[in-house]
Amino acid sequence: MAFKVKITNIGKLADAEIHIGDFTVFAGPNNTGKSFVSKLLYSLFNAMNANHAETHLNNLLEPVKNTLWRLMAPVRHDRGGHYDKAIRSWQSSLDKKIKKLETLAKEASIEAFDNENIIFSFLSQIETIEQTAADVPQSFIKTMPKHVRTDWDRLTNSLTELKEELHRTGAEDFIVAGIGYEIRHNLILNFQVPNISDLQGKESRPSEVAVEDFGAFELSHEGLGFGIDRAWIKQLQDYSRVLYLESPAYWKLKTALEDIRDYPGSRFMERERLSGVPGYFYDLGRALKFEYTGEMAFPDVYAKLTGEHVIGGRIAISETGDLSFRENGRNFSLPVTAMGIANLGILALLIERKVLDEGTFLFIDEPEAHLHPAWQVIMAESLFELSRQGVNIAIATHSVDILKWLEVRAKKNPEDEQRIALNHFSATGVNHFNADNEDNAKDDFETKMAKIKQELTKPFSDLYLEGL
Repeated sequence: MAFKVKITNIGKLADAEIHIGDFTVFAGPNNTGKSFVSKLLYSLFNAMNANHAETHLNNLLEPVKNTLWRLMAPVRHDRGGHYDKAIRSWQSSLDKKIKKLETLAKEASIEAFDNENIIFSFLSQIETIEQTAADVPQSFIKTMPKHVRTDWDRLTNSLTELKEELHRTGAEDFIVAGIGYEIRHNLILNFQVPNISDLQGKESRPSEVAVEDFGAFELSHEGLGFGIDRAWIKQLQDYSRVLYLESPAYWKLKTALEDIRDYPGSRFMERERLSGVPGYFYDLGRALKFEYTGEMAFPDVYAKLTGEHVIGGRIAISETGDLSFRENGRNFSLPVTAMGIANLGILALLIERKVLDEGTFLFIDEPEAHLHPAWQVIMAESLFELSRQGVNIAIATHSVDILKWLEVRAKKNPEDEQRIALNHFSATGVNHFNADNEDNAKDDFETKMAKIKQELTKPFSDLYLEGL
């Protein structure tokens, strides 16, 4: 997998050409756009990796489900057996009909939207829901408080509006609506901005991300515009999943941060409420809650990371989602565990839980964070081995140790050089290897690496010379 991404007037990047490969490197000083590009690409790729039919249908269903939740509150909270079996049976039947509609959307592939039959199947199931809702036991109607009867009218109206919307929506428009929502949702939550227009650079220039052979996305104050090749959506949906891994500090505060997200715990809480914590942290946290089937994909990498010569233990996750470090039969809470152990340990946990497997696209921001130089090399070795075994890796780094390891690896194994896509970010906000810069565009791997290392080591070199 190798392609280019052109970014125009977004964040600190005025005009940049990003190269993506099996092992992608974004290198350069702080505040030059490395992490920004990682989050941007993760947001777009993760949005494309979603089930867009399910997304759009769930958005349309939200008023129906919220109204039904309020409507059935008296039955849910009934502790004295006031409501008879007929009422509870009717509620259960209605719930099952709605879940079946959600299942239809969940199981719908993008190919299913090449004709209108999928829309008709949604409409048919909604009519079944309407019929079941209309069969409400009269004993329940009679016991309804006035405000609950109002909700009943809302439920009927919401179902009617849902059918009318589906009648107006073609199959292609259904997919487009889901894509648009997923892109906005990912950008807003991952960058924690109120509006996607906040990601623009200069207002006077268009802001665009163009992915070679796949499609383009344009950000503006009017909203989001995009044109996407269906084949690209299918290719991105073939990824096992798209993941973003950042500072281990988040994982030390996992329980507290999840409490912040859930506060005040209302079922009707706005889905895009900003909490200051990026959405990709919660995305990965949700993935870790499940135990997936099949064999561990990378037992060799896992054994190395957890072996006695590296962290000498493993990070475990409880049924409630709490993390701890297990070493020599003892359990240590993750908040009191060294940051370096948390950094390497989370990567091992992703392998152990089978969240990370062949076909995953893994973005890591500063994989060297809190690691001794020797462990930075271990991290580089582990990530590169994962890329060799089918994981798409993209790292944002300013670690000379990691870059040097990659340089040595490429020198010893020339065929591996083609796996590495180097991208250099400077203080000017322009990728040094922009295609418009012919000299830099023609640089070979060794020359590119030398330029990156020279910039990163200059502060040390200057101090060394000053101390002579």
